[in-house]
Amino acid sequence: MQREKTSELSFISPMGGRDMAGPSHQRELEALVELCRELIRLGVTSVGMSDARPAVSMRGGLADRKIWVEVDGSRCAFVWCREHHERHTMDDPAGAAARLVEYLRIRNAESGDPG
Repeated sequence: MQREKTSELSFISPMGGRDMAGPSHQRELEALVELCRELIRLGVTSVGMSDARPAVSMRGGLADRKIWVEVDGSRCAFVWCREHHERHTMDDPAGAAARLVEYLRIRNAESGDPG
């Protein structure tokens, strides 16, 4: 497994950094990378990405539960917390990042963690 470091974003590539699944998989990865950049820009310090899944993980602190964000089956939206049907259009990573930061803030407030 090869590990590359791109700014603050940790990107794990099990295939040596090559895309083996075609253009739609590549589009998902590019959208998820852009989402990571936006989350970092908004101050989320614990952000990671897995291109094997593909998904973004984020959390407020090291002891917090991770939130996994994926691209839905139609490849049109980011999805998280499927039980609550949380989603945001994939064409707006900045808007999705803002919603995720707000979701994280609310979740932390409900659990008593001010972080």
